[in-house]
Amino acid sequence: MKKIAAILTVFNRREKTISCLQHLFEALQTYNQATSDGIVLSVFLTDDGCTDGTADAVRAAFSDKDIHILQGTGSLFWAGGMRLAWQAAIDTKTPWDYYLLLNDDTYIYNNVFKQLFDADDYGYKQTGRHGLSSGITCQPGHPEETSYGGVKFASKAKGRFTLAEPSGVPQAVDSTHANILLVHHEVVAEIGIFYKGYRHGEADMDYSMACNRHHLPVYVTAQVCGECEFDHDSNKGEIERLMKMTFAERKAYVNAPTHSDYDYLLHIRRNLPLRYPLARLMRTIRLYFPKLYYRITHLRGIYK
Repeated sequence: MKKIAAILTVFNRREKTISCLQHLFEALQTYNQATSDGIVLSVFLTDDGCTDGTADAVRAAFSDKDIHILQGTGSLFWAGGMRLAWQAAIDTKTPWDYYLLLNDDTYIYNNVFKQLFDADDYGYKQTGRHGLSSGITCQPGHPEETSYGGVKFASKAKGRFTLAEPSGVPQAVDSTHANILLVHHEVVAEIGIFYKGYRHGEADMDYSMACNRHHLPVYVTAQVCGECEFDHDSNKGEIERLMKMTFAERKAYVNAPTHSDYDYLLHIRRNLPLRYPLARLMRTIRLYFPKLYYRITHLRGIYK
């Protein structure tokens, strides 16, 4: 039997959280019915100050499941909430085989565990080591439109990358998202959990790039194994919005944890250090002179 700790952090998305967990337990049941080598699953969930009754709803809906709810401070945001839940799983001293990181707006398919284990096995056959396996997701109702999973760099100098598309076989990637991310226990033993410096974003990209530096395999699944809507602004859309803001509004925006320059620049400094001076300069220009930033990025060919 494989022992897996599922790791989530949630904030005021009660219905999405319940649906995410329903899909998780349905996939677990499907896998366990199809194989003799089943899964024992425990859930570690950070409630980061929810005011919509998420924690009580989870307890009521899944009273027969092994779910550990951690109380956050209300200011942990995504990276901090994930660290809290992940560390709680480790602190149980249970010999976990894997940790499954999930976003609560991600609805996994019933093929997810087979896809993730196949990707882990594939990476092991290629490298002789276990690592990360990221589940490819699609836009809801549109399996042909990939939304998350893993990326391959087209140009590190410009920060350009392409999403890995499902190809029928697992693929090695340069970095992954953690919408669906299976982490082998050997990875945690070697590099730990998310770096403590991140407040909200970038922690998953940072973690997977650290794995690559440690020569641990980082793969995406062969097929789509879940749905998650990509609902962020494009880079071009974001700068167009910033140009309409006052300076005070822009400063508040770039300092907000949910889309902070701090997390972005920390990620660049740790993983793409040669880009850091330029990235720092460009973020300063973006704050003070967003129209100039817009023109520069067009000249560099970043926004197509």
